[in-house]
Amino acid sequence: MDDRVLILAPRGRDSAIAADLLGRNDIVAFVCHDQAELLVELTKGAAAVMLTEEALVTEEVAPLAEWVSAQPNWADIQFVVLANGTRTPRTARATQRLADLGNVLLLERPLHAEAMLGAIRSALTARRRQYELRDVAVTLERAVLDRTSELRTARESLEIALEAAGMGSWDIDLTTGESRRTLRHDAIYGYPEGKADWNLGTFLSHIDVKQRGIVTRAMTEATKTGVIDVEYRIDAADGHSRWLVAKGRVQYDDAGKAARMTGVVSDVTDRKEADAQLAQAQKMDAIGQLTGGVAHDFNNLLTPIVGSLDLLRRRHKDDERTQRMIGGALQAAERAATLTQRLLAFARRQALQPRAVDIGALIDGLVDLMRRSLGPSIAVTIEIPRHLSSARVDPNQLELALLNLAINARDAMPGGGKLTLTVSEVVVDERNVVGLAPDRYVRIAAIDTGVGMDRATLARATEPFFSTKGVGKGTGLGLSMVHGLAAQSGGTLRLTSEPGSGTTVELWLPATDEVATDTVENTAEPVVARRAAKVLLVDDEDLVRAATADMLRDIGYVVVEVSSASQAMSAIRSGVDADVLVTDYLMPGMTGGQLITELWSSGNRIPALLVTGYAAAGEDVPEGVIRLSKPFRQTDLAARVDDLLRQSPPGRPKLRVVE
Repeated sequence: MDDRVLILAPRGRDSAIAADLLGRNDIVAFVCHDQAELLVELTKGAAAVMLTEEALVTEEVAPLAEWVSAQPNWADIQFVVLANGTRTPRTARATQRLADLGNVLLLERPLHAEAMLGAIRSALTARRRQYELRDVAVTLERAVLDRTSELRTARESLEIALEAAGMGSWDIDLTTGESRRTLRHDAIYGYPEGKADWNLGTFLSHIDVKQRGIVTRAMTEATKTGVIDVEYRIDAADGHSRWLVAKGRVQYDDAGKAARMTGVVSDVTDRKEADAQLAQAQKMDAIGQLTGGVAHDFNNLLTPIVGSLDLLRRRHKDDERTQRMIGGALQAAERAATLTQRLLAFARRQALQPRAVDIGALIDGLVDLMRRSLGPSIAVTIEIPRHLSSARVDPNQLELALLNLAINARDAMPGGGKLTLTVSEVVVDERNVVGLAPDRYVRIAAIDTGVGMDRATLARATEPFFSTKGVGKGTGLGLSMVHGLAAQSGGTLRLTSEPGSGTTVELWLPATDEVATDTVENTAEPVVARRAAKVLLVDDEDLVRAATADMLRDIGYVVVEVSSASQAMSAIRSGVDADVLVTDYLMPGMTGGQLITELWSSGNRIPALLVTGYAAAGEDVPEGVIRLSKPFRQTDLAARVDDLLRQSPPGRPKLRVVE
């Protein structure tokens, strides 16, 4: 602070006397000869000004008044004015001149020296406090600026974080209903450019009608608890339906009344859809486990039925009536077996035998049957390019799947229409919408012009036992079987449909460079034993074991029956005498796969046939083991055993079995 006192006293020795008095009391004084010099020195800095009243008369006071009015907000320099000392009242002009100076202390002359010193010291003290207040104000202003900058940075960081999290912030005045929101908040509600007017009414108008009551109650309860956390569905202004979560806190006024509510809103539509998909996957997995177990038990029941019927058919060849009855029973058993295969296909537990398949050749061989099944009112178009890679899949299951798709298409076109089967090869990279591993795939598409499906029906189309055909007109296992086959083969199934626009079913299967091979059809009659061979039969189900043994004995084999893998191991340790091992897979204690592994690892490379009604492709099954799925016909069993014996020459060492 400049602590000088500027003196302006143009007449006589007043200025010299005043300067001397101030100097003797350690107060710095500077004498100005006119107002112009006073203005110059004021600009340089001063603590107070002492002047005589006649100095205001001799010169125009306007420039000095302008300087006074231009002072900073914190400054108010004091003018100590020595009055004329006359008893004549001041004129209005003289009074106005004093008023123009602002902070004026008027001392009437003659005056005592102590009075002058006291006035100057008071002016200096006041000036010093002005500077102190200025410094405090500057400090406070700097602190406010720093804090404002911190708040701005924090707000920007918060906005970035909210934007990254897909959240928008909001603040509602509960008294007036007015609100403040971020742009992201408005974008969530379908206003990407923001919305000018927003209040509680606008907010509630977007909420699904069925949930407005829930949200209103949540907001009312929040005024009591101080916290809001509510999930709701909205119909956004952009036409999309979204699920949102709003979380916030309530601020109260001094009277304890809810005044404001502040929080964030986030779009959780993706999470809701993921939760729904997870729940659906868990439900389907649970159903799959149930259906797989049921199918396994059903296959064990069907095996002795089919086997016994086969034996009866062979032993009563000349009885036409018996043959007709047995044929009907076998046909019913085959239909039951097909049903269990569909159940296992959905459960992804059927014993697939995948290999390289020429899809074009397979469809060419199936198209006539497909056209006969669909009838003359439905046109079937086949679009298959040349030089298509083979697909790795079970050909029998694929034929069944394509027939199921054709039957579904027929039922969706009661008035006739068109079914188009297209095949293409597609290369899938890491980022694909079908959820497949990067590789080459063969895509089979069945496109119909039928009634189509709405979103609710489409979402349940692959569920087992779900059908739109009415009671008694379908098992509801067609698409679920195709879905299971695709998934178990390493591919996927995709459905697209719109009401009135038909349905497209895409079956994606892994492509392979392997050369496709033709299937070998079994003969109508079972292959009889080529030589006197002994079969060690292992099965824990008495009925299944007995029926299997009868089928083998009927075609000339010697059969030794045991009911568990441990009994089989005990018998085998006694010596070598068996030519073939026929074992069930799923048994208590040790599975059939473990039994074969134990024998082969100990050096006993006995030919083995694995029979299963559930999961023949277990990890404990050695590579190269021939499999046979339950229920099986005598011809299938005979063909498999005959293949094993042909691969094993008569002179090889045999397992000896103690009967």
